[in-house]
Amino acid sequence: MIHSGTFLTTRSADGVFDLLADPQRFAPLLPDFESMAVQDASHFSLQIAISVAQISGHANLAMELFEAVRPRRVLYRGQGIVAGSQLELNLQFHIARSTESTEVNWQGEFSLGGMVAWMAGHLIEPMGRRNFELMAERLQNGLSQPTSVEPSIPSAPSPDRPDPDSHSID
Repeated sequence: MIHSGTFLTTRSADGVFDLLADPQRFAPLLPDFESMAVQDASHFSLQIAISVAQISGHANLAMELFEAVRPRRVLYRGQGIVAGSQLELNLQFHIARSTESTEVNWQGEFSLGGMVAWMAGHLIEPMGRRNFELMAERLQNGLSQPTSVEPSIPSAPSPDRPDPDSHSID
């Protein structure tokens, strides 16, 4: 199943890219997100809740930030097992600058095989569409929030490390 859409944001193309290309910022925007564990800069595991008809549980997906071309394109690929059935997930984002806004074209693709697809096949596509739309909505909302810049708070000098700004005469 493939589903796609487009939205505009006032965030710069670089700002959009920064959010999308950072798995720790992007993954929590996914519907049914439960947790994630980062292996390295482009690989992470993602745990999501799954509920299809009478079947509910958790899916652990091995995810990869497959492509990140600043500031134009981000592509994620993932795969895992849900109730003994193979699940594959691809998410791609194309970012286009314009004078007053940034256009985000997204496409989500997933496939689910095995017993789950056989038992609840007619429910999978509407559920997938709803989840992709929810992901796009959360992403759009996340991009509409002002970026927070944390003030730099100097740390107190420790007894082992003297304050570099203090001048003592011995």
